[in-house]
Amino acid sequence: MITGPWATEYEIAGFVFWQGHKDQNAAHASRYEQNLVHLIKTLRKDFNAPDAKFVCATIAFEGDQLSGHGLTVAEAQLAVSGETGNYPEFAGNVKTVDARPFWRDASESPSGAGYHYNHNAATYLEVGTALGEAYVGLLGDSE
Repeated sequence: MITGPWATEYEIAGFVFWQGHKDQNAAHASRYEQNLVHLIKTLRKDFNAPDAKFVCATIAFEGDQLSGHGLTVAEAQLAVSGETGNYPEFAGNVKTVDARPFWRDASESPSGAGYHYNHNAATYLEVGTALGEAYVGLLGDSE
């Protein structure tokens, strides 16, 4: 807790996570699920927020054509969602959004870079909206 005349009290109520681009390799992808579970638990512990909600979006490069280590990462991200039942302690407090349907091809984007989702604002907007809706849905589960 921060103290002093400038301090205000705060509560960590949740986390939003959209990451994975640099983990598309054999070493990282093979441990992604285990590491993500550890991250969720560690964030809650370190921030003294055991009930904090956690929403995650999958990586989405190439949309439904995602393959190889990227697909391994996306599947790991989906596996931690409380809906899968793989982690009973995450039921009702962790949700993963599949972002692959929001991928826009380079031909529909301002950049053909591939990374940063071809700099397509529509992709960012749709992923952000889906993450927000998932978070609100988790709040409904806790009431």
